[in-house]
Amino acid sequence: MENKTIKARCELVNNNNVKELLLYGPVLSNKSWWYDDDEYICPNNVINALKEADGEDIVVRINSNGGDVFAGITIYNQLKDYNGKVEIKVDGIAASAASVIAMAGDTVTMGVGAMLMIHNAWTYTFGNADDLRKVADDLDKISDSISSIYMTRFKGEEDELKALLKAESYLTAQEALALGIADDEEKEENKTEDIKNSIIGKYMALREESGQEANCKGSFFMNKFR
Repeated sequence: MENKTIKARCELVNNNNVKELLLYGPVLSNKSWWYDDDEYICPNNVINALKEADGEDIVVRINSNGGDVFAGITIYNQLKDYNGKVEIKVDGIAASAASVIAMAGDTVTMGVGAMLMIHNAWTYTFGNADDLRKVADDLDKISDSISSIYMTRFKGEEDELKALLKAESYLTAQEALALGIADDEEKEENKTEDIKNSIIGKYMALREESGQEANCKGSFFMNKFR
């Protein structure tokens, strides 16, 4: 799937006397030479916006394909520590690091057609075998860290969540609601258990198939180079 560029906005606006923090575009940790200050979401801009909001309730509107995981975790914690109520609304997509940010809401709702995407940490790297093994170990730790954030809302076992993360799951509003990582905007009772079981069952099966394929491939290469 091709990722379309989202016009960046990271600013606090007043919308009919409601303070809205718009988080649109890539999530980055620091100033970057290929982005101007107003072309990305970063912890420094978010903390300044929260200071401007001055403890009043805010609505955080997200449309982002994600970016730097530690920037996302930082913004998550900034929002969790904010004194006012934080209402998250996913306008288009909250993917990767942006989905981590979304978990900070006292409530998390999704617009019509909006999606959440969750996955394990990944990176580009280079180096020798020892370097690559260390990177893999570090990614496992980072994925566990991300998992602990999703688990603050997830309705299920950690093993079930990890199957979703491994599969790089795109979740509709109905699916996210069934899994507990989004809330029902209408506050109505929904029969979501069947949906949840269907989602979990599918991704647990995918993980088992993936594990079997990995075992087969491992045996092949071991025999080949023995």
